Amino acid sequence: MLFVSKLITFTMLSASISLASAAPTFDVEAICRTAIASIMGRDPKLMQVTLTTGDILFLTYVRPTDNFVWTYRCRIESNRVVWATEPGRWRDDPKDDEVFFEVVGAGKQLRIIDNHRDGSSTKQLFDRDTIL
Repeated sequence: MLFVSKLITFTMLSASISLASAAPTFDVEAICRTAIASIMGRDPKLMQVTLTTGDILFLTYVRPTDNFVWTYRCRIESNRVVWATEPGRWRDDPKDDEVFFEVVGAGKQLRIIDNHRDGSSTKQLFDRDTIL
């Protein structure tokens, strides 16, 4: 009986891994653009990647009201988005909010999760066609 239980568990786990790996993913640029846009309350399509240095992406946003250019840095660490203003410090201190992402809806959506230091959390769901 124990063998049957382990076999069923293994089969279910294998099936879930296969389904997850078959789902389309979002590239690092799309994740960073969406995360920064979510944090700043902007449209992800307005964020532009202007430079990539190693695993760090530089993004810009031009504010339409006055054409002021905002620049950010972003890198991905597992499912966490670490970001900084340019110039500015990386938001990776234990007192900073933590920003995470997850691909949901069979790869059709990207969820950005902002865990605030006060214990609250903000979650935003973006459809693939609103990002790309």
